Amino acid sequence: MKETPPDITDDFTLVAPPEPLAWLWPVLIGLAVLLVIGLIVWRLYRKRRLPFQEPPVPPEVAAREGLEASRKLLDEGRYKEFVVEVSRVLRVYIEDRFGLRAPHLSTEEFLFEAERSDHLSVDWQNALGDFLFQCDKVKFALANTEQPRMEALYATAEKFITRTAGSSDREGAP
Repeated sequence: MKETPPDITDDFTLVAPPEPLAWLWPVLIGLAVLLVIGLIVWRLYRKRRLPFQEPPVPPEVAAREGLEASRKLLDEGRYKEFVVEVSRVLRVYIEDRFGLRAPHLSTEEFLFEAERSDHLSVDWQNALGDFLFQCDKVKFALANTEQPRMEALYATAEKFITRTAGSSDREGAP
């Protein structure tokens, strides 16, 4: 006599229910660890404390390097590009050194912001206003593009950076 296999419906022990969400906890713990590591790296990056990150360049050093690079434009007689670059270097320096938004504002807007802040003395505000208006004349009207005038603009930017580097914000007026 041939034995018949048991009917699957007779023995429910052959079908075991799956472990409910057993995989979920390791995945959640792994994601939480990755999130914590990511937050730590992000905060260190924001505070500039990553061990593989170079220390930030002081604003006056970056500005002097930018001025030196713009000198080539002056020597080549490319006055408009020179004035645009010197103005940009000085505006970035002002933003980095004094915290005044300068690069993305018009000259009038920047001077209004500078007037409302305590960071620059009235003498420096006037000197910067004169410098920036002269740059604007060259940038937008191609006026005053003689070599001596360009040299004077370069010297003014250099003087401003030198006198304000490392001093208190209102010292070293022209």
